[in-house]
Amino acid sequence: MDKIDQFKAKFVEESMDNIRDLEEALLLLENDMENQELIERIFRAMHSIKGGGAMFGFNRLSEFTHHLETIYDNVRNKKINVNSELITLTFSAIDRIMHLLKFGDNLSKNELSDFNSAIAGFESFLKGNASEKKTNIQTKNEELVNPEGEKSYLITFIPQAELLDNGTNPFLLLDDVHALGKAVTVAFTSKIPDIDNLKPDTCYTFWQIILSTAQSINEIKEVFIFVDGECELHIDQVADASIINSPKLKELLDKASTTNTLLTLNEVKNCVETPEEAAEKKKAAVAKEHKISSIRVSSHKVDELVTLVSELVITQSQLSLFAENNNDTTIAAIAENIQKLSRQLRDNAFDISLIPLQSELMRFQRLVRDLSKEQNKDIDFIIEGSDIELDKTIIENLTDPLLHILRNCIDHGIESKEERIAAGKSPKGTILFKAYNSGANVIIEVSDDGRGIDPDIIMNKAVKKGFIKPNTQLAKEEIFELLFTSGFSTRETVSDISGRGVGMDVVRRKIAGIRGDVSIDSEKGKGTIMSIRLPFTLSIIDGLLIKVAANHYVLPISSIETIFSAEKGRKDTSFNYVVTINNEQIPYIDLRDIFKEAERTDEEYSQMILIRTDDKKLGIIADSVVGEYQTVVKPLGRFLEKQGYVSGASIMGDGTISMVIDTSRLLNARRFKKETAREMIKNPVV
Repeated sequence: MDKIDQFKAKFVEESMDNIRDLEEALLLLENDMENQELIERIFRAMHSIKGGGAMFGFNRLSEFTHHLETIYDNVRNKKINVNSELITLTFSAIDRIMHLLKFGDNLSKNELSDFNSAIAGFESFLKGNASEKKTNIQTKNEELVNPEGEKSYLITFIPQAELLDNGTNPFLLLDDVHALGKAVTVAFTSKIPDIDNLKPDTCYTFWQIILSTAQSINEIKEVFIFVDGECELHIDQVADASIINSPKLKELLDKASTTNTLLTLNEVKNCVETPEEAAEKKKAAVAKEHKISSIRVSSHKVDELVTLVSELVITQSQLSLFAENNNDTTIAAIAENIQKLSRQLRDNAFDISLIPLQSELMRFQRLVRDLSKEQNKDIDFIIEGSDIELDKTIIENLTDPLLHILRNCIDHGIESKEERIAAGKSPKGTILFKAYNSGANVIIEVSDDGRGIDPDIIMNKAVKKGFIKPNTQLAKEEIFELLFTSGFSTRETVSDISGRGVGMDVVRRKIAGIRGDVSIDSEKGKGTIMSIRLPFTLSIIDGLLIKVAANHYVLPISSIETIFSAEKGRKDTSFNYVVTINNEQIPYIDLRDIFKEAERTDEEYSQMILIRTDDKKLGIIADSVVGEYQTVVKPLGRFLEKQGYVSGASIMGDGTISMVIDTSRLLNARRFKKETAREMIKNPVV
C-alpha cells in the first residue's frame, strides 16, 4: 500500500469515527431539538468529512456533505428549525455517506441517480424550511461585515524555501487572509542571508497573522489549500472576540518584530483573559492531554499481541514442568518469576484488547429508531452499562445476534399503540438494554414491556411441527427452550423484520461460538427478557485442571464454587442423580459417564466440583483435581465444533492436549429435567 492509499484509509477510519459521533448527536438532538451544542457537534462532524473528502479524492462525498452542511449552517444561524423531517433526512444521508466512503466516486447509473435525487431533496428541504432565502454571495458578504460571532485566530505561516518554484505568491495568500476580516501581520526575516548568499527564487520570510473574523476555521484553511504540504501551517483560535485593538497585543507585536521571535499561543491568549476564555483554555488543555495519553493502534497489531502472549503462556508452562521434573531450584525460581510476569503481561494485553459496548450501541439505537417509525410504534430505548468492556472478537460476533433480538422485540414484543392502550399500558413501549459484570462474566439483558410469550402457543406450534408429542408435560423454562429449535417460529406471516422460521437457533449457535449462553424468560402480557452470558475474553482463562481416567480436562475457575471429596457409592445410593449438600439438593453428573470412560473400581476415589451460574448449581464428579492452570484456549476444528460439552482445547506443558469443558452447556443440559443426566449418559460425547 503506497502513502496515498494509507492516507485515504486513515481518512475513511477517521470519517467512520465522525459518523458515529454524528449519529449519537442526532439521536440526542431528536429529544432536545433546541440544543445548540449538539447542532454545532453535528456541523463539525460534517465539516470534517467534507474537508477530508475533497483532499483525498472523494469528490462526490465532499459535494454531497457540502449540501447537508449548508442546511445545518442555516440551523446554526437559526434560519431553519430542527424537526423530525430534518432528523430523518440526515439519517438517510448518513447511509449514503457510508456508501460513498466505501465505494468512492465509482457509482453505478442507479447509484448516481439516487445521489442526485438526494441532493435535490436537500435543496427542496432548504427552500421549504429556510425563513430567509438568500444567495450564497449575499450570505457570505453579510458574514464578512457582521461582527457578531467574531473570533480571533493566531495563524503561523512558514513556507518551505522552494515555495516560489511553482509560481505561488505568498503575499496574495496574506491578502486573502486579510479579506476574511480584520488582521495584523508580522513578518520574520531572521532567515534572510547576506547579499552574497541570497537566492532570488528562495523564500526566506515567514509570517504570523492575528485575524479576527466571523468566518469558520475551515474558511481560513481554504486560503492555504494549494500550498498544503509546502509549508508549516498552524491555525489556533485564541479568543471568542476580536483582540485586534488590544493594547497588550500591540505591545506583543512590537516585541516580536524587534526580536524576530515567533509569538506563542499562550502569549497571544494572555492579551485578553476573560472567564469564558479561561474555561475554553482549560477545555483545550484537557483535550490536548487526552490526545497525548491515547493512541490509535491497528486491531491487527492487538490481535498479534494477544497471540504472542498466548504462546508465551504455553512456553512458560513448559518451563515450569521442566523445572519440576528436574528438581532444579534455580530454574524453578526463574520459572515462577516468568509465570508472574506472563500473567501481568496477559492481563495488560487483554486490557488493551477490550473495547466498550458503547462502540456498537449506536447501530442498535439507530435500528430501534428506524424500525419503530416503520411500524408506527413509539419505543423508548434505554441503555444501562454501556461502559462495560468486552474482548473485541466477542463484540464483533455479538452484533448480529443482538440485532436479531432487538428486531424480535420490536416486531413480536412491543404492541401497537392501540393494543397497548387497550391493555392499560402506556402508548410508548420500552426496550431496556442492560449490561453488567457477574464474576468473571458479562451479562447482557435485552428486555421489553410488550405482549410477552404465550407458552400455550409455543406448545401448540411445537406439537404441530412434530418437535414434541401431544400431551407432553414441560416446565415453563423448557417451553421457552423450544424457541431455540431450528425452524421454530410462532409467526404465521412473514415480515421484513423477523418471523422467517430461522433466527433464535442461529442466535444461540453464534453466541455459543464465543463461549456464551442465551436464555429466555417471559410473562404473557408483561414482557420478555433475553439474557446473554459472556466471558470477558476468548484466549486465556484461569482454569482448574482435573483428571478423568487417563485424560486431563480444564474447568473455568470463575464458575467453580467449591470442591470436596465424593463419597464411595454416592452414585449408586443417590436418588435421581441428586445429592444433598448442606441441606440443599443439588443435581450432579459423573464425567466418566459423559466421556464414556470405564467405571471406577472400589479402590478409586473421586472428587466433586460444585459449579454455579447465578442461582443454578451442578456437581461434577472427576477422578482427581490436579490444580490451578493458566489455560490458553485453542478453537476446536470443524470436526469437533458440534460436540456437546467441550468449548476448546489447551496445549499442556508436556505437549499433550486437555479439553476445556463448557460448564454453561452442562448446566443447561441438567437445568430443568430430573432425567436429563440419564439422557446425557445414554448419548455420551465421543
